[in-house]
Formats: sequence, structure tokens, C-alpha cells
Amino acid sequence: MSNIKRETFFLYIVQLSNMALPLLLVPYLTSTLGAEYFGKLSYAQVVNMLAMFFVDFGFNLSAARYIGINLSNKIRLKKAFVNVQFVKFIIFLCINVAGLAFVPLIHQQPIDNKILIVGILCSISSILTPAWFFQGIGKNSVLAVTNFFTRIASLILTICFVKTQGDIMLAIYFQLLSPAIAGLISILFLWKMHIIEMNFRFFSLKFCREMFGESIHNFLASFLTLGFTYFNPLLIKYFLGDSALGIYSLADKLVNILRQLYSPLVQANFSSMCQFFKNGELTLARNRALKVFYFFSLLSGLAIVTNLIFGEYFIYRFFAAKYSDSEKISVHNLIYIMILTQYIVSISMVLVNLILIPAGLSFYLKRVYTFALVIYFSIIYPMANIFTINGIASSVLIVELAIIIMFFILIKFRKVV
Repeated sequence: MSNIKRETFFLYIVQLSNMALPLLLVPYLTSTLGAEYFGKLSYAQVVNMLAMFFVDFGFNLSAARYIGINLSNKIRLKKAFVNVQFVKFIIFLCINVAGLAFVPLIHQQPIDNKILIVGILCSISSILTPAWFFQGIGKNSVLAVTNFFTRIASLILTICFVKTQGDIMLAIYFQLLSPAIAGLISILFLWKMHIIEMNFRFFSLKFCREMFGESIHNFLASFLTLGFTYFNPLLIKYFLGDSALGIYSLADKLVNILRQLYSPLVQANFSSMCQFFKNGELTLARNRALKVFYFFSLLSGLAIVTNLIFGEYFIYRFFAAKYSDSEKISVHNLIYIMILTQYIVSISMVLVNLILIPAGLSFYLKRVYTFALVIYFSIIYPMANIFTINGIASSVLIVELAIIIMFFILIKFRKVV
């Protein structure tokens, strides 16, 4: 079995295990916390993801690409690790200062202020978990294994100590600190294998500036997608309330199963695609991308059929058992919209992570996402006003569809593959 196939197979085995654990926990949390406080937990997770996005600053793509094309040079690997981690730490400090200054300016409940601060502080896991490095060296399975065991610990602690809505902060700590612990273990693995060195002699201000400059294209492009990804839950919280966010987040967590099935195949092939484009092997690159696309299409079709046949039963009996009937219906309807959205997103993942970025064309991303953001802001208010929570979810579907159309035009025009 080739290294790519072995890595992909192992990633999927671990990823399936990682999906089972949150599924076991979701019914417990929705029953214990209810829709409103489950919405507050989701608020903490959204704030944490936003903060982590800024700390990542596009390095998960640009730095991973640098690692992927320099696998044989151990000095460059060590140099990249030290400098990228240094830049991310500086960004982390800036984000925390900005977050603390922002809290007094917004009017929300005291517990929401506390949740906001904790969510930002826990973005330290972005530094402690060097996903970009593991993706570059093609060893995502190591990170997946450590995440699996820390998720088990998080699940056990949550069930043992989270008993009422008053334990909401404990639930947040258990959920947000799990990746940080997994990251520490993964860094120890890299250090034990002599793949990295925490040595200041590898620090280079010039290298930091170069990597920062390359990453800013990916960051700006991704930043322009925030309006219809991370910001959607925030819009729901502040305009429709915590209960609506609890409904939206439950549907999103269930569809996240599908999202996690997409990621391993993209991660396992990223390094090889970088090599294909570096060596000018465009036919191999095109064929590999098509295989991934066909597999994603199959997964999405199965997801629609599964929700059609079994969705209502599991939502009513398990995942939203303590929700009202109207809330259960909303969750079921949202899942259909989100599955279609994730299928469109999976196509975008193939076009961006397996074609445009390996081909060195990431600077085009921000142009596409700028136009997409214009579309989003032009439709989000009427969609939300007319169709409420379903309208907000559908707006993402419309925008993501526009994005992949633009990517297809770009790839065809540039004759990338």
C-alpha cells in the first residue's frame, strides 16, 4: 500500500472514531443544557474558531505548501517551524489584547462577556497544534490520534461534571482545551523524532516577513469568507437569540460529520499535489483531483438519502429530544440545506486546496472572495428577513455556489490543469 493510501486509510479510521465521540456527547449536552445554553456553548466555540482563524493567519495553507515542497531538507523544516510558530504567537498576543479591549464596548450578559474572553484565550490551541506542519509532512494521522484520545477525556469529564445549565463554563473548558492538550502531545512527538528543534538559531526575521507576505493572500481570501461562515452563528445569536443559535448549531454539528469526511482525503493528498505541480505533472494532478471530487459526490448523495430515511427519527429521539417540536422541525430542515452547502464547499476544497494553492495561485483567492462577500451582503438581509434561520443558512449555499463557478472560470482561463 502506498504512503498516500495508507495515510488516507488511517486518517479515515481515526476520523470516524473522532466523529462518533461528539455524536455521543451532543444528545447529552442538548438534554442537559437545553437549546438556549447549548447556544451559549456554540457561541464560545464560534468565538474560539474566529480567534484561531486570526492566529492561523493562512499558515495552514502557505506554510503547509512550503513544508510539502521541502520535505527532504531538515534544516528548512526546522526553520519553518520556529519562525511560523513565533509569528503565530505574536498574533495571538495581539488578538487577546484587542479582545479584552472590545469586551467593554459591547452590551451583552456578564456570562457572555466571560464566554467571549475564554473563547479568545483558548485560541492558544492554534499555536500548540501545528496542523500546518503535519499536513505538509503528510502525517496528519499523528494529530488525528492525539485528538481522538483527548476527545475521549473531554467526553468523560463532560458527562461526569456537567449536570445542569449552571455548569456551562465547565462544558466550555472541556470542549475548548481538548485541542490544546492534543497539540502539546503532537509537538512532543515531532521533537522526539528530531523533526523540529525549539532553537532560536533558526529564527530569521527575513523568513518571517516572507512567510507572512505569502500567507496574507490566503488570510485575506479566508477573511472575506467569514461573513458567510463564522459570522453566521453570531448574526443568529444577536438577532434571533441563543435558542435559535442552539437550533442552528445542532444542525451544523450533525452535518459536521460530512465535513470531517471530506478533510482527510484533502489533507492526505495535499503534499503530493504540491509535488505534481512543482514537477509539471499536470495530468496526474487533474486525475487525482477528479478522483477526490467523485468520492465527495458519493458521500454527499449518501448523506441526503440518510437524512431522508433516518434523520427525523434520530433528531426526535436522540439529538433534540428535549427541544420543542418546532425546534426539532427546524433542525431537520436546516440539515438538508447544510448538506447541499457542504457538497458545494467540498468542490471548493478540491479546487482551492488541491489545485489553486499547490499551483501557486493563492493570490487569486481574495479577488474571488471579495466578489462573494458582495453577493453575501446583498442577499443576507432579505433572506434573513423573509426566511429567518433557513434564509441565513440558504444564503451560504447561494454564495458558495457562486464561488465555485468563479473558481472553475479561473482554472479554465489560466489552463491550470
